[in-house]
Amino acid sequence: MKNNKRKKKMLAAAAVLALIAAMSGTFAWLTAQDQAINRAASAVVKDDSVTISEKFTPIPLMAGTSTEKEVKVKNTGTADVFVRVSYEEVLKHLADKGNVTYGADNSQTDGTNPKYTDVPNDPGLDKHMPVEFDWAKSVAEGFVVSEGTVTGKGTDPNVLLLITGQRIVNPLDPADINHQFTGQLVHRYRTDTTTPANNKYQIMSFDSLVLDSDNGSTDPKDWDFTVGGVKFGYYKDGYKHSLANWATSKLAPTGQAAPTGRAVLGETGNRHNVEFDYTAATLGTTLPSVTPVTGDTKGQLPEAGEEKSVQADQVDPIGKGIKVKYSADITDTTTMDSDKWVYNPEDGWFYYTTPVKAPIAGSTSETKPLIERLIFDGSMGKEYNNASYDLVVKMEAIFADREALTGTEGWTMDTTAGSDSLKIVDKLAPVTP
Repeated sequence: MKNNKRKKKMLAAAAVLALIAAMSGTFAWLTAQDQAINRAASAVVKDDSVTISEKFTPIPLMAGTSTEKEVKVKNTGTADVFVRVSYEEVLKHLADKGNVTYGADNSQTDGTNPKYTDVPNDPGLDKHMPVEFDWAKSVAEGFVVSEGTVTGKGTDPNVLLLITGQRIVNPLDPADINHQFTGQLVHRYRTDTTTPANNKYQIMSFDSLVLDSDNGSTDPKDWDFTVGGVKFGYYKDGYKHSLANWATSKLAPTGQAAPTGRAVLGETGNRHNVEFDYTAATLGTTLPSVTPVTGDTKGQLPEAGEEKSVQADQVDPIGKGIKVKYSADITDTTTMDSDKWVYNPEDGWFYYTTPVKAPIAGSTSETKPLIERLIFDGSMGKEYNNASYDLVVKMEAIFADREALTGTEGWTMDTTAGSDSLKIVDKLAPVTP
């Protein structure tokens, strides 16, 4: 009977989702709703009483930059709780290391044609994707759209020749005329007549550009040209997703009846008006198995005050571009200092080494920070072009009781003698004589 009463006190509070937008777009961290699952009715535990508290300074995702990202956990309820935090990750990256390939229009419609056909909200998975042309930069450099006759570029009116140059007449011999010009060929694959700035262009290449006639004009936009060897620039096989799950979640995802071992991977939904779809079909890959970081061969093992790599970018052809800077408030399973975070390589969770107390009325009680910054290393290569990285910071909280840590209705932590898990259990809830 005593054990049953203690089990009824347990609480588990679930995942907090955080997203980093695409490199080419707005960089933002979006906080999802907190979830709370009461495994037994409790008068002292309320929904949303244990949440992640964070500070985040959004910046564009660019190599060699970093942004503030402070993660804490706070308790506003009336029960003391144990808390733990871990990660799930979703990285969308270019499949072929960001290499640019050029090919001629082959009229295929199966996603292998170098000449891209616009698809709204195209995820670009396992299909050739266009390399974007910087129209604004070209205009700033003095290029204008040719209005003369341009042959050799096919019949597509959206293949445009941009030209800049000059017609030089020898003042001593008017018949001695020289033409200096430079051309750029682009494919306009999206046309927005209302807002031309929203047009989209694919880079192209050509082998030769021959002046046929200047038509008597000093303006190169009026001249006639023949273009040879026209090709379209693309990223071979487009994009792929790399996923990671550091730790097994004990809670059922929102809307699910039973735990899956994941917080959001495999799920779809809306968080604070932000749609997400992490189903295997949409991501185009299988959902990952749980892979706790157990060593530092890849520079991932968390250490106090150190910059460490995440897992999702540790697969070929990418590596070690995204890092987190851990706070100084991290201890290890040997030292096990109080009021700090300790990483457990046996299950992939970070545990706070002191119960997070129920606050005095009108106040909050929170942990020290786990991480301080997200870092986008200068080593990030072309494979990150137009990529996106979503970091899921998932948190679970449970009633501050030893049985909650080890029991089958709680976190079921390992109690094998000498294990790191047992060391954490004994630190959080020492056995009383």
